[in-house]
Amino acid sequence: MQPHSLMETPTLPRFRMVVALDGSEYSEIVLEHALDQASRHDRPDLHILRVVASRDDITAIKQWLAGIVLEGLETFRGGHSDWRTRLHVRAGKPEHEIPDLAAEVAADLVVIGRYGMHRLWRSVADKVVAAAPCPTLVVGLTQHGITEPQCPACAVVREASDGERWFCADHAAPDRLRLSTLVPSTTMAHGGLW
Repeated sequence: MQPHSLMETPTLPRFRMVVALDGSEYSEIVLEHALDQASRHDRPDLHILRVVASRDDITAIKQWLAGIVLEGLETFRGGHSDWRTRLHVRAGKPEHEIPDLAAEVAADLVVIGRYGMHRLWRSVADKVVAAAPCPTLVVGLTQHGITEPQCPACAVVREASDGERWFCADHAAPDRLRLSTLVPSTTMAHGGLW
């Protein structure tokens, strides 16, 4: 039998993430969301990926990737030395390379951006979501269209009732089915809503 001091202590499994950056001005936003997710886990294992169409100018792409990642790591990692980060540059189609890398590293999460008005960018994110072997966080712009603007009277009712009531008299009418229920924290602690 080995002395207690020589026994190995079990190590926690690493939370593996694939973070796909497209090189656009939005890459920093995607990376920030990914690093925020990583900071919520012990010993994250980050795989930062840039997919290119060809092998042209790989040196410049690697330098850009290293620069953006190192800057982000300094901000989010803090004093934790147990973060592991790998940079990947692959030639091919993003909708294939991103899920492939996620499968290769047994990723727990993929983080990808979805920006712009071009269908191509949106379809890449949709294809990655469909093909990824794990959950996928899709980071988009917050200026998305709302199908119906918020009613000013509903906003007043919501604020005045501290969220107990959500709709004004017009929108709380019986012919409009829009239900919201506040879940009291004491109810959740005792195991049920009803």
